[in-house]
Amino acid sequence: MNDAKILKRAWDVLWSYKTLWVFGIILALTSGGSFPGTARNNSRTNAFHGNFQSGLPLELKEAFGDICRYLNWAFLSENRNALIGTIIAVILFILLISILFTIGRYVSQTALIKMVDTNESSGQKVNWQQGFRLGWSPQAWQLFLIDLLIYLPFTIIAVILMGVSFLPLIFSTMANHNKPSGLSIVAFLGLFFLILIILAIIGIVLSSFMEIIYRECVLKRNGVRKSIRNGWKKVVRNIKDVILMWLILIGVRLGVILVSMPLGLFLMTIGLLIGGGTGGILYFLNNMSAFDGWIIAAIVGGALLLIILSLPMLFLRGLEETYISSAWTLTYRELGELGILQNELPPSTDNGETGM
Repeated sequence: MNDAKILKRAWDVLWSYKTLWVFGIILALTSGGSFPGTARNNSRTNAFHGNFQSGLPLELKEAFGDICRYLNWAFLSENRNALIGTIIAVILFILLISILFTIGRYVSQTALIKMVDTNESSGQKVNWQQGFRLGWSPQAWQLFLIDLLIYLPFTIIAVILMGVSFLPLIFSTMANHNKPSGLSIVAFLGLFFLILIILAIIGIVLSSFMEIIYRECVLKRNGVRKSIRNGWKKVVRNIKDVILMWLILIGVRLGVILVSMPLGLFLMTIGLLIGGGTGGILYFLNNMSAFDGWIIAAIVGGALLLIILSLPMLFLRGLEETYISSAWTLTYRELGELGILQNELPPSTDNGETGM
C-alpha cells in the first residue's frame, strides 16, 4: 500500500472539497450543576463570612453577600421544590444536548465517509444539504450500535478489572482493623497501573480496527455484525498496512497538537485582553449592584474569551478530523483494491515458477 500517495491524496481532498469541512467541524465539536454547600451551624457560618469578608474590597463584599443570601434562600425548605426543579431541568437539558451531539457525531462521520468515497468513485462533489442526506441514513445508526456492541463490554470489563485492583487494599483493611498494610498498598498500585496499561493497549488496538469496521458498514452496507466480522478479517489480512497508517495518523494528530499549543496561548492572551477589558468596562459603566455588575462582567468577558479561543481551535480540529477521516476512507479503498489484486495473482508453484 502506497501510504505517501494516500496522505497526499487526502491533503488534496481536504483543500479541494471544502464542503467536507462542515462535517469535520461537527465531528470535532461532538467527539468531546449542582450548588456547592452543605447545611452548617449558623454561628460558624456567620463567623466564617465575617472573617472572609474582612479583607475584601467593598464591591466584592457586596457581591459575596448577595451570593450568600441567594444560597441561603435556595436551600430554605420552602424553596427546595424550585431548586429541585431547576436541577432536573439542567439534567434534562444536558441529556438533550448529549443526544443531539451523539446524532451529530454519527451523521457527520457517515457523511464524511460517503462523500469522500463518492468523490473518489465518480468525481462527484455534493453540497452540505446533500451531505446531510447522505449522513442521515441507517448506517449512522449502525455505527452507533457498533460502538455500543464493542465499547460497552470493554467498558464493563475495564470497570471490573479496575475494581479487582482494589481487592488487596480492601482485604488488608478488613484484616488489620481499618489500617491497610504497606504491602497491600504496593500490591494495589502495581495492579492498578498494570491493568491501566493493559486496557490502554487494548484500546489502542481497538481504535486501529474500528476505522476499517466503520467503512465496512457505511460503504458495503453489511449491517452491524457482518461489518464487525468482515472488518476484523480485512484488518487481520492487512495488519501491517493498517497499523502503519494508524501510526502515521497518530503522528498527524500529535503534529496538530504541537501547532495548536502556541496558537492556543496566543488566542488565550488576546481573549483575556479583549474579554477581560470588555467585562471591566461594562462593570464600571453600569450603575448596578456589585453582584449584578460582577455577574454581567464575568458573563460578557467570559463569552468573548470563549469565542475568541474556541472558534479558531474548533476550525483547526475540524480540518484535522476531515483529513483523518479522508485518509482512512482512502486506505479502506486501497485495501479493497489490494485484496482484488491478490486474488487475481496466479498461484506460485513449488519451484517458484508461475503456470503458463
